[in-house]
Amino acid sequence: MVCGVGNPGSGRQPLHGFTFMTFVDCNVMLGQTLIPSPGGALDARSLLAEMDHLGIERTLFSHYAFGEGDMKEEMNRLTLADARQSERLIPTWVLSMAPSKIGEKLEGQVTRLLDAGVRAARFYPDEGGDAEALSLKIFLLEKLLDRMEQHRVPLLIPDEYLHGEATPHSPRPRADYEDIDAICGRFPNLPVVILQPPYNSQPEVIALAQRHKNFYFTIPIYGLFHELENTAAMVGAGRLLFGSNMPVFDGSLGIGMILYAAMDDRDKTLIAGENLKHLLDSVR
Repeated sequence: MVCGVGNPGSGRQPLHGFTFMTFVDCNVMLGQTLIPSPGGALDARSLLAEMDHLGIERTLFSHYAFGEGDMKEEMNRLTLADARQSERLIPTWVLSMAPSKIGEKLEGQVTRLLDAGVRAARFYPDEGGDAEALSLKIFLLEKLLDRMEQHRVPLLIPDEYLHGEATPHSPRPRADYEDIDAICGRFPNLPVVILQPPYNSQPEVIALAQRHKNFYFTIPIYGLFHELENTAAMVGAGRLLFGSNMPVFDGSLGIGMILYAAMDDRDKTLIAGENLKHLLDSVR
């Protein structure tokens, strides 16, 4: 990625000089959702084309699925199938949050995802008429989170789950940022990543990043003046990740925020991809 290339014949210096930066996206969904995205759905081929267009090296993604049977099992099957199409596509495991069979152990999912070569996981709420409201209470998830912490598997949680509205196919979540605070405190070696926090979540996000060294979040796409630089100055660039949230948002928004930020190239490089690469490389 070349940033701020000037015109050699103009006599003016480039705005940012020549900076080569590796972008690694941590938040993409493939497949058609029940409520279609205005920009349409992505499949593996169209995602790779979009990555080429934007200069994104690798992408952490999951695949949506709906219909009869175990929705999350089907999501993981489709995700792993798509990941085999290119080493640039990094699968994210969708975790079940309650046993579906007598005697089933939630922590067994960690063994399954590691055996499949997956290095990140995320929650997804149950859907349908009999779905329970999403909860992040530790007493429900303690053994699962403990196993994830042992292997340092990053846990991705969309902000919308923490104060979201009910949808036609899932009830309003019961989770909130107090649950995130409790998880980060109880499992200090578990990387917790909040995806797409909006402006009204910033007080909680900044406070948690200052309170917990294992708390991370994607750069928010709402473009307040110098917000990226100001946030990085408060919590450190090492806590921020590039996450496009494609196909809901356009990937160029976050890339532009990083390339044109008034910060040094080292901090830009961390946010663009080095922070996420470090989290994934730390899985054991």
